[in-house]
Amino acid sequence: MFRICGVNHYENTHSAILAELLDPNGTHGLKHILLESFIGNLGEYFTIEKFNSKTARVKIEHSSEEGRVDILIDDNENRAIIIENKIYAKDQPEQLIRYDRFAQMYENGYQLLYLTLFGNDASEQSSQNVCYLAISYNEHIINWLEKCLSIASRSLIVRETIIQYINHLKQLTNQDMDIKNKEEITEVLSKIENLRAAQAIYQNYSATYNCLAEKYFNPKMEEFISQQGLFYHYESSEERYIKFHITSPKWQGKYWIGFTFESNRCHYGLCNNFNEFRLSDENRIKLHENLNNLSVFSRKESNWWPFYASIPNLTIDNWEHDIIKSDNFLNDCINKIKKLLKALESIDISV
Repeated sequence: MFRICGVNHYENTHSAILAELLDPNGTHGLKHILLESFIGNLGEYFTIEKFNSKTARVKIEHSSEEGRVDILIDDNENRAIIIENKIYAKDQPEQLIRYDRFAQMYENGYQLLYLTLFGNDASEQSSQNVCYLAISYNEHIINWLEKCLSIASRSLIVRETIIQYINHLKQLTNQDMDIKNKEEITEVLSKIENLRAAQAIYQNYSATYNCLAEKYFNPKMEEFISQQGLFYHYESSEERYIKFHITSPKWQGKYWIGFTFESNRCHYGLCNNFNEFRLSDENRIKLHENLNNLSVFSRKESNWWPFYASIPNLTIDNWEHDIIKSDNFLNDCINKIKKLLKALESIDISV
């Protein structure tokens, strides 16, 4: 039904559907439970403390001096979730920069979510130095909607609407291979010679990303790291990530900068081997103060990671457009490394 009505590329319509489901006062009659499920689905990447979903108000196309916000969700304690919804449209000039300025009125906390079909990053001109979380329809929204199905199990109309919308989003994100296509593929693969070929492709699929990283990413990153007087250590690559770490003789092996993949999510930050050395609390505080001054706001820490932050997982589209055809991913990594190196300048590891 959504496809028949031509919803495909109209961002405003998608925003209206999502806002209605997220609204505690929405016609679904399930109050704040769907909003809480959405927040819970973001897990540790949701950074607003004590957001009150019970008192939340949801607005679409909210007008401000900085532009129209696609979806604004604020509570009665001056906290806000701001969702910028992109289906096919390009970023407007300094769009997230302007929305970040608008959001600073929420003194008790806010978070910018950049929603696209596949979790792509915002353009550099739109998001420079702005902290935001990239989320996707194909993963975050569909996963959340599937959880909403069980919540709405007794609300027939709501449940069936969500089912139709999930199916529509799967069409938009190429997850809707029909039975006929599956049967045709199965028929082709049932021939033993094709089955062996498919097995060989499967076994070498991950190795392909190592080759791509070695060709398009590693030489340029190694050159930059060398210019900083540091050492680049490449680890591995797969479809969703490139893993590497950076060391320096000055750090005496006590800590290093790492880009890694854990718990199905990419992260970067400063790592220390907690079993052998833990950066002091004094230095941790200083590090986070420095990062804050450099506009690195969405950050966490643990025993192993004095500082870490999540970054979007790579997709095949990212490999094509941001690694092979351009240096967008490389430049983003370099920008993060530069800020972290700047924040480390005043850190004394002997403390």
